Amino acid sequence: MCFKFRPATVIFFTLSLLTTACLADNSGNSDVVLPILQTLEPGTSPTTSEICSNSLYPTRQGSSWVYSSIWGTGGPFTYTNSITEARADGFTLTSQFADFTRAQEWSCQPDGLKALQPGGGSAVGISLQGVTADLNALEVTGISLPKNIVQGAQWQYGMSLEGTVVMPDNPQAPAKGIYSVVVQEAGRETITVPAGTFEAIKIQSNSTVDIMSVFAGMEVPIKFNGTTITWYAPGVGYIKSVENGDFGGEAFSTTTELQSYSIP
Repeated sequence: MCFKFRPATVIFFTLSLLTTACLADNSGNSDVVLPILQTLEPGTSPTTSEICSNSLYPTRQGSSWVYSSIWGTGGPFTYTNSITEARADGFTLTSQFADFTRAQEWSCQPDGLKALQPGGGSAVGISLQGVTADLNALEVTGISLPKNIVQGAQWQYGMSLEGTVVMPDNPQAPAKGIYSVVVQEAGRETITVPAGTFEAIKIQSNSTVDIMSVFAGMEVPIKFNGTTITWYAPGVGYIKSVENGDFGGEAFSTTTELQSYSIP
């Protein structure tokens, strides 16, 4: 079983810039169509502003990464992440799957990079065990990826959510919730993936999603807990992640690896 994307919806459980654990229909279709990047003026080259510079994640316009993910016992699916627009104070991260594209806006701040929305616009979509939620990100706090990560560093990131939930045999109902994650640097390791062998920084993210909806006058809680280990290679970006979680008592796991990349 897998959470699935629809256009303008996204699974938001992992903090890291991968933003893609089990995001596509796991149908075995691994075709990748590279997104159309924003055209630069003749004679110019993509640049990264000082505030957007991050040693663990290149934010230069035109940077792209091809990933392959495996959800549980299902077959792999492949997708491409690209920086399709770089601005002085932020950038747009576009994810291209076999049959749809989504975009996520990021802000560059003095202390690091911050996702302003879960991805695919401001809407979040969840579909599992007959429960479907469409939630908008409201207030966003903390930092997604600090500018400098020292040994043992810890930080937090979170957002408030508001929207609707539909459960089997029930009408659409309003819902509110909180997404929160605590992150910690967990050492350095040598990691080998299809894209190569890298000296990487290991980061552990412990995330929680608490949503409360009201059906027929009764409050119904929806909760997710997950732990993600993500490896970042300096100058390259995120190269691998392993996520394990629990949604409503049902366990799941996802492994994602970098297949290839291009940094202009």
